[in-house]
Amino acid sequence: MRILVDIRHLTQAHPAGVGGYTQHLLRALFSIDQENEYVLFSTGTQPPAFTKEWTQDIHPRVSKLHLRVPNKLVNLRSFFLQHPTINWHSKEPIDLIFLPNLNITTLPGDIPTVLTIHDLSWMSHPEFYSKKMQLWHKATCPQELVAKSKKIIVPSSSTQHDLERLFETAVGKTQMIPHGVSAQFSSKMQSSDHGVRSRLKLPKRFVLFVGTIEPRKNLLALIEGIKQYRESTHDDLHLVIVGSWGWRSHPVRRRLWRKDVAHWIHHKGYLQSQELSAVYRCALSTIFPSIYEGFGLPVLESFASGVPVITSHTSSLPEVGGNACLYIDPYNSRDITEALKGLLGSSTLQKYLIERGLERVRQFSWDKTARETLKVFNSSIT
Repeated sequence: MRILVDIRHLTQAHPAGVGGYTQHLLRALFSIDQENEYVLFSTGTQPPAFTKEWTQDIHPRVSKLHLRVPNKLVNLRSFFLQHPTINWHSKEPIDLIFLPNLNITTLPGDIPTVLTIHDLSWMSHPEFYSKKMQLWHKATCPQELVAKSKKIIVPSSSTQHDLERLFETAVGKTQMIPHGVSAQFSSKMQSSDHGVRSRLKLPKRFVLFVGTIEPRKNLLALIEGIKQYRESTHDDLHLVIVGSWGWRSHPVRRRLWRKDVAHWIHHKGYLQSQELSAVYRCALSTIFPSIYEGFGLPVLESFASGVPVITSHTSSLPEVGGNACLYIDPYNSRDITEALKGLLGSSTLQKYLIERGLERVRQFSWDKTARETLKVFNSSIT
């Protein structure tokens, strides 16, 4: 079987979320799949930089199909002309198309498609998205992609429920496959951790947030919750934020500049996995107060790193966290304050959550995700 994979969304220098999912999944697929061929389709003036590691010497069943045409031109042509279909540029016949994310594309009518939908936040919470992002989601024509896809992969039961509620044509063809967690995240302290801590100038006592800075991540409530904790306990607790700036992030930028928080909040931007795993291990806790998530990978990364987690009781997060998290109401910053008091005031609770997290994270791996995805591929062509 020859599988065409749309990797046009991997143009960012620092992929996170969907980009991370695609990279981890493809690496695992290439490792376990000894039969199928993969054609990686991309467009733009330059191919995605990370694909340089996927040469045919190492992966003889993987080839690259890069169209040196600006992405905007490709999208406009597809949107208005519905031509060419995504497989049109392939010299060899394609048996299956895999879309790891929604994208502006034209699907052929005679080749089965597997589509991954990570969350429905752009429909359930449009207020969290810029007008540009709302237009982009509309331009992908999700109703049409869902209707034309043979199978649809979702990372959680929460997303599956949202998808089948909002898209009638999705009912009966969705498959829930959770994400994995990279083996780079470990609870064992490394000799390099001290160097990372020194280089990044991390404070002595801090809690950690990991994620792209955008409205649904709920950072303003997190900042207020920690501020209330500091004022009520006189604990010089700091907040470290790891993640790139996303859309509609100006309110958070302005908040970080204010004098009442500037000395105890540290934004470190995007970090590679090796540095990020060290930062996790140095944290007292991670706090993930997102209002809506299709999965919530930082929860698993925290578990693997031996760090207790405070997260929201909304969307998919209780499904991912199980009995290994402290849950809060993301709309109530006081909940964050009280959760911090309970967690940081009890070494017994910290130990309990760490043990539960390490136990729970064993249920998730990219190898398992890849094997389940491969089953979906095979079932889609029968």
